[in-house]
Amino acid sequence: MRCNYCRKRSGLLRRVCPACAKVVAIVERSGGEIGIASLVDLFIAEGLEREQVEIVLDAQVGAAPTIRDRLTSNLTNALMQGLGMPGRQTPDDVRRVREALERGGGTEPRGGEPQPRLSRAQF
Repeated sequence: MRCNYCRKRSGLLRRVCPACAKVVAIVERSGGEIGIASLVDLFIAEGLEREQVEIVLDAQVGAAPTIRDRLTSNLTNALMQGLGMPGRQTPDDVRRVREALERGGGTEPRGGEPQPRLSRAQF
């Protein structure tokens, strides 16, 4: 069988190869409760390579949002709640925005005027 994430051989009955399973296990253990820097430290401690982690985080398995989409929504919600706003960003919301940006579309509402983009100097 092929791994659901990296598409390399995973074994006779396995759907996930050992390297990808490590990445998924680390993310699931963290439960979205630790920051990105701490998560990177855990990946390094396990001896995982950046490329392997990137493949797993960005893998589209079925119609579900990617692991990176889940992490982004958790981070966004934590930030918003820290600022006193309700955090309601779902992984599906992040996926829709990501896919719109990949298609070259914006995130403006239908019929809305696109906002002018700021250059780094203006930001």
